[in-house]
Amino acid sequence: MADIILAVLVFGPLGLTFLIKSNAALGFLVLCAGFVLSTSVIGDLKNLLSQLNLSTTSSTIGILLLIAPLLLTLLLTRGSSGKGLKFGLQLTAAFCAGGLLALSVGPILSSSQFNVTGSNFWSSLQKSQSVIIGAGGFISLLLIWFGGFKRHSKH
Repeated sequence: MADIILAVLVFGPLGLTFLIKSNAALGFLVLCAGFVLSTSVIGDLKNLLSQLNLSTTSSTIGILLLIAPLLLTLLLTRGSSGKGLKFGLQLTAAFCAGGLLALSVGPILSSSQFNVTGSNFWSSLQKSQSVIIGAGGFISLLLIWFGGFKRHSKH
């Protein structure tokens, strides 16, 4: 069961990017921002929600801060991916986003009823963590820097 959950987390962004041609480079960077939010402001957010009489766990908030912005970004940027090499780089960024998503959500899930950190797939992900994050960041920045600007001619 743990391997299936990890596989869905890793290959979900890749499949979504492939099917709807979304901008996975932005998705990867949004996931990085979500990770920072989930580690930095989760306590304050939980206090705010409790003051509003909404009871939730830190795990739920953390998972939402990671998954929701990524999915929303991939859905809102559908159809923005190019063809050929650019699309291949977008798929690579999507794969890296999925790897980072699994690496970020895995410890949260392990504190609940799903222990994904004991699987062989988790071990492989952890060994590849530096490559996943480094390649995802580098490719995402390249795609945004060199592929995201439209030049308008002056008439």
